[in-house]
Parts: sequence; C-alpha cells; structure tokens
Amino acid sequence: MQTDWLEHLGPLYLSAYLKQKGFETSLFISRSPKKIAQEIQKTMPEILAFSLSSAGHKRALELLSQVKKHTNIPVVIGGPHPTFFPEVLAHPAIDFIIRGEAEQSLLELLNALTDKSSLEKVPGIGYKKNRELKYNPPPPLIENLDQLPFPDRSLYLRYGFFRRLKMRRVITCRGCPFNCRYCFNAPLREIYHNRGKYVRQRSPENIISELKQLKPISQTINFVDDSFGLNPEIAMELLARYEKEIQLPFIINLRPEQVNSRLAQALAKAGCHCAQLGIESGNDALRENILGRKISKETIKASVAYLKENGIKVLTYNMLGIPGETLENGFETIRLNRELQIDFPRFSIFQPYPGTELGEEVVKKGLAKREELLEKFSGSYFHKSPINLPEIRHLENLQKLFLPAIKFPSLEPLIKHLVKLPRNPVFDLAFLSPLALQYRRATNLSISETIEYGLKNFFLYLQ
Repeated sequence: MQTDWLEHLGPLYLSAYLKQKGFETSLFISRSPKKIAQEIQKTMPEILAFSLSSAGHKRALELLSQVKKHTNIPVVIGGPHPTFFPEVLAHPAIDFIIRGEAEQSLLELLNALTDKSSLEKVPGIGYKKNRELKYNPPPPLIENLDQLPFPDRSLYLRYGFFRRLKMRRVITCRGCPFNCRYCFNAPLREIYHNRGKYVRQRSPENIISELKQLKPISQTINFVDDSFGLNPEIAMELLARYEKEIQLPFIINLRPEQVNSRLAQALAKAGCHCAQLGIESGNDALRENILGRKISKETIKASVAYLKENGIKVLTYNMLGIPGETLENGFETIRLNRELQIDFPRFSIFQPYPGTELGEEVVKKGLAKREELLEKFSGSYFHKSPINLPEIRHLENLQKLFLPAIKFPSLEPLIKHLVKLPRNPVFDLAFLSPLALQYRRATNLSISETIEYGLKNFFLYLQ
C-alpha cells in the first residue's frame, strides 16, 4: 500500500522475493481511507505493508488509523522512519515494524504468522508482546545481490499511469561508503555493524539481463544508485555492454570526485543523457565541514568540465537553509551554478532528519526541538524548512527564485530585496513551473508524461 505516485523499487523487490517463496502480493495506491477499506474488502489480504518516511509520516499514520477502523488485518511498516525511529511501533495502528533491508525479515515474519510460531527469532522486526515493545536484531545483509529476483514491475504496471511512463528505475548496487553528515547511510551502517558487507554490487551480467526485460517498455533508464560506478572496472564493463545491448538514454547519480576523462567518455559512448552531481553548497566551509562532503570546488569544476566536454548534460543537487548559512552564502551556490553553466540546477531546502549526524547537531544547538522536527517535516524537501535560522525565510524564498537568480545575474540586487518579502504563492509558482520543465528535459520525459507526473504528486509539495 502506498499513497504517492512514485516508482519505489523497495516494494517491487519485496514482492518479487515473496512471490519467489510462494506468497501472493498486490499493490494499491490511494490516499483515501474509504478506497483502501474497499480494496481490503475486495482482495482480503492477510497483512498490510506500508513504507514510511519521516517526511509526511504523521499524515501516513493518520491514514493507517482510519484504515484500522475498518479492519483487524495486521499492519507492518518498513522504510526509513521505523528504521531510525523504532519507537513508532507504539502507535496503535501498527502491529509490526521492519528496520533496514526487508526481504529476509518480511519473509520470516509471514512464515511465523502463517505457522503461528514465535516471533522472537524473526530478525529485524519489532512487535508487541504483553503490551511491551520488542525489537529483534537485524539479519546479515544479503551479500550476493545477483541471487535476488528482478523487481516485480507488474505491481505498478496494473496502473495506466505507470504504463504510460516510459522511464524505469534500476539499481546496480546497495549501500554507500561515504559519510555525508546529513545522510542516512552512516547511521544505517551502524545498524548493520558486523552484519556483513554494507556496499554490495550486482554483476554486469545480472544488470544487463534485467535491462533487456525492461527495454520493450522503456524509453529512458534511470540508475538510482546513491553513486553509480563505485567499482570503476565493473562500471566500465557495464557501460561497454550497455552500449551494445541496450542502447537507451540513461541517467545516473555521480560523486564529483568519481568523474575523470575515461569515465566521462565511456558514459557518453554508452548513451548517458544526464549525470546528476551533488554540489549542495557553493561555500567551501558549509559543504566540507557542515555537510561533511570533502569535495573541493576545483574537483566539482573539473567533473562538470569532463562531462560537458563529452556532451553529457549535468544536473546539480543544491541545498539552501543549511545550519549556519547566510543569504550571501546562498548566493555563493547560485553563482557557482551560473559559472559552471549547469544545464539543470536543482535547489532544495535542507531537512535535518533526526538520526543523522547533522540532524542531531541541529537539535543540540537549539535550532529545532526534536519532537517538533518530526511534526514539522514537509512531504517535500522543496517546500519549507523546519529549523530556526536568522535568515531562513530569505533562504526559502531564494530557493524559490533560484532559476532567475542563476540565469539573470543583473537581477541579483532585485532578488535580494524580493527574498525579504513574506512567503507567497507567486514564489511557489515561480519555482514549480521551471522545475517541471527542467525535470522533463533532465529525465527525457514527454510533455504529457511530465504533466501527469506533476499533477499526480503535487500534493507532496503542499504537505
């Protein structure tokens, strides 16, 4: 069960894994408790599974509470929120939680419920016993990713929207070795300490086999690894085979320090449409010390140059509202994107997720109260900031006006005045309109796909 119209690979991997073990699965997308209750009555599932993120979790829990009024079917939640906030198990609408990667845990939970056996040995779950919350340690990580079945795309393809959408998401690895202070990967590695290798790579043969299945229903492939090509030699082999056997435009995420002339040439030859790089801040101290991204400005500039020299479009991820950031710091990020002539600059607002190193630091410094953070999180990191900074409203408004600020340097004095105005719908419109056009060009979607995609998920921005 999910409430948004985004393609999440997690449920697709879980479905394929469970079907391989003899279970039946289905996916229902709705934000209406009434429609969900009707679907439950129609399909009579034995368990409801829901992936929960910290952003927008409050609304999701309210929805689950409404659903629970119509059924006694057990509810299990997984995803980032229960992974880092297992105490959510105390919510009356939740029967079980799963922390971290869920294939093995969900399978063993279903087996235990089917056999009515003890839950004490089911790894990675939280459950209730005699009104107490019980938590079991996680299982070892699945090291050989090739042994997993390909994602069960049929779950989404039952919906006309996903059949019309011709961009397919694919992952080539799991885990990330880097230590960005705002990211979940470092604390997740701690959860899996001594539980196996955290960064794991699929083989080129396995990836190409999946891509061949996707080719007839795809126009673009979006590799959604945190960082594509962590193993350079595997990446080169994959790109060589992709060029010969797949021949579809594709999108990747890269760390700037990964990019060199050899990789850029191989990406271009294989058909890379867009490479997405994290700049995050144009201010060196904010980027390297506060965010923990030890990447120099010179490295960023060199990586963009390598990609552009080979005809690859560049999308950059940037954040405003970073702890300690001033409006002038924000304009440093604007100017760096302008200097590099970035094709698709994307600006979000920093979200201090509790459980991450920087999120915990925000609480310790009094920039936000821990309990209020979880209440204030928006469903979108494009909308607003939950922390208190002297110039936070100005930075929020600059984020909305990022595109004219980059494209028209002569407007900088005017924009410095405009950002001091109260938040307003005009700024939201000024942000969303170019974002939609940028998204279309960066992802190679058609106009109709972009419009439908935006309308389906517009509610996330408003949360």
